[in-house]
Amino acid sequence: MRPYLQSDRTLEPSILPIGRCAVLRPIAITLLGLLTCGLSPSQRPGGPSGLPYRFLLVIGDQWKDPASTVIEGGDEFNTAAALLKSWGLPFEIWRLDQQRLDKYHLLDRDGRPRYGTIIWDASAEQARDQGVELVAELVTSDAVNLLVLGDALSVPAISALAGVRYISGFISRDNPVVSREHFITRGLNGDLLPAGAYWPGYKVVAENATPVMTRGPHPFLTVRQPERGGRVVWLGVDRPGNQLQRQVARDLFKRALVWAQGYALYADYSKTMVLFMDDPGTSDKTYLPYWSYLTPTEETIRRSLIGPLKQHHAVLTPDVTTGYVDRKSQRILNPWRQDRVADELVPGRVHDFASTKRGLDAGVREGVFEIQAHGWTHILPDLDSPPGPFWTAPMDGVGSYNWYQEFGDPDIRKKEVPAIWQAFHMRRAIECLQEDFGIRPQFIMVPGSGHGTSFPNHSARIAAQMGFGLSYFGDAEYLDPEMVLSLEPIVIFRTWAYDRPFFEIPWTPDAPYFLLFHDRDVSLDPVWPERLLEHLGSGLHYMTASEYSAYLHAKVEGNGTAMAIDYDPYYCRFFASAKSKWVLHLSDEVRRAAAPAAPERQIIDIPAGAGRHTIPMGQ
Repeated sequence: MRPYLQSDRTLEPSILPIGRCAVLRPIAITLLGLLTCGLSPSQRPGGPSGLPYRFLLVIGDQWKDPASTVIEGGDEFNTAAALLKSWGLPFEIWRLDQQRLDKYHLLDRDGRPRYGTIIWDASAEQARDQGVELVAELVTSDAVNLLVLGDALSVPAISALAGVRYISGFISRDNPVVSREHFITRGLNGDLLPAGAYWPGYKVVAENATPVMTRGPHPFLTVRQPERGGRVVWLGVDRPGNQLQRQVARDLFKRALVWAQGYALYADYSKTMVLFMDDPGTSDKTYLPYWSYLTPTEETIRRSLIGPLKQHHAVLTPDVTTGYVDRKSQRILNPWRQDRVADELVPGRVHDFASTKRGLDAGVREGVFEIQAHGWTHILPDLDSPPGPFWTAPMDGVGSYNWYQEFGDPDIRKKEVPAIWQAFHMRRAIECLQEDFGIRPQFIMVPGSGHGTSFPNHSARIAAQMGFGLSYFGDAEYLDPEMVLSLEPIVIFRTWAYDRPFFEIPWTPDAPYFLLFHDRDVSLDPVWPERLLEHLGSGLHYMTASEYSAYLHAKVEGNGTAMAIDYDPYYCRFFASAKSKWVLHLSDEVRRAAAPAAPERQIIDIPAGAGRHTIPMGQ
């Protein structure tokens, strides 16, 4: 499939494969012209030395993991990191409780800045004696851009760069309003804060900056664009209250980064959903009184899922359990070989898991299912210690306890599952899915709600070590051996069931919406999936878990003369056979200088193929 650059009109470039690379060459509009023509050196997005397309997030002591691996907690640091990762903006983190700002690390080997834009999220106390003066030098001498969040403005050197003097905090019912037309505030939709309540904010004085939003009598968003040097933005979101989590604040944050850098290439998830179905393969439905139903047959899966999904151009991610807990033999069996399982509760009910497997295979062949992991057994590794053994426990007594949590035991023994057991179960889940479906899972859904949160037993961290790229262990998590990042501040997750009323989806462009149901819903109400899809309506993009993982793991690079997207052949293997879409967003100054008729936002279509895709910014 040929790539194209989509805007108000379609511009088709040529494509030149070079080894593993694919080079996209726009015919009518060159990005180099858009990004440099007519601008002085200090105004160019790349700066006088061609600054890289890379962002630096500077924090104080917000990162609670001393090993700098796990980011969670839902604060403004977690939110900023989750947004940058979900958008696909290349960024690094600098923590002032462990690192100093110095030329040793912030300049490359040729003496040029390593970052085009700095996001400042550290307070005065955290920044003291940590080399903040280097930031002033980078902004004034090297045209590095700066975005300051909330009361991080209280750092004197940062305040001087922003041209805004911090006075104190304040509390008010006022909502921020646009006071001056500006690129950052264009298209602003809705209020930042719920009406009628008292919310904290910051009392500041704009001494050498232009307020473009105010909150009551106080500036809320200011910009500074000196003749020489980088652009500086101050966004007055309350950091302790994490106002950055509000959609309006997130929109302002994104547009501020585009204005500061001059351009950005990011993923957009407007009206995008990842639809999950849990529990195919689990055995508890055959004996557990409060989770009793017939495993869906191939016929049911074809009629209730495959047909409606095809009709609505939707895809489903079944989270499959491949270890069948057999109470009779006290062993873990292959569920797909259990074709005549007598139900322990309903006389005459016979479960055919082999038929379930044929239905799952059919959905994969039809292109509407993507199989992922739901643990190995969906049950605790320890089934023998008191109050066990589980194998012989009566279902009207101890057997009815919540044994059905594979990676944590918060209810029965109230303790974490050791890391070695978690890793064993994840490894078996991977091995069995490879054997049964010929796939290596990219995503793992927590079986039950139990999971480890301490660093040694942290379930998401262990899953990252096992090679998963995305997970849901209480929150959605981006997984990489070097970073485990909670996406909870931006990814909304909700379960739905056949007997619950429908509700409206709160869409966001920042991440897909995660919606989960169970094979139980299909069994108990076979027409419910069709009603669900009808309610969700048209115009949705149904994204699979591995597709979202691929966007999260994409590596975007740029240096003012070219941009490239590198799709790792392991984490981004979804794109080996599917195209991807990115938004190229240009500031007004860039467009006016080079091509006034060019749209502000353009869609870049990347053709299918793993590896590196280069987007030249000129012929």
